[in-house]
Amino acid sequence: MMRDDERATMREHILFLGTALENERANSKMKTRLLQRMLDPEDLGHAVTHEVRRLAYAVLNNEFNDQRDMENKK
Repeated sequence: MMRDDERATMREHILFLGTALENERANSKMKTRLLQRMLDPEDLGHAVTHEVRRLAYAVLNNEFNDQRDMENKK
């Protein structure tokens, strides 16, 4: 059985990790939106080189493949 102080410590850790996870998710979404904008010729795509667009596409493609693989493992 957990003592009250152990339970409080666990709660603090859970809150900290939950907040950290939400922050990482928000940062990831912002990065993804930026990369998508870099690929869009009507948005930022005209301002970046072909090499940068190719790198942005590779990052987004890898992210998509990682998400798909995680879904397939479930």
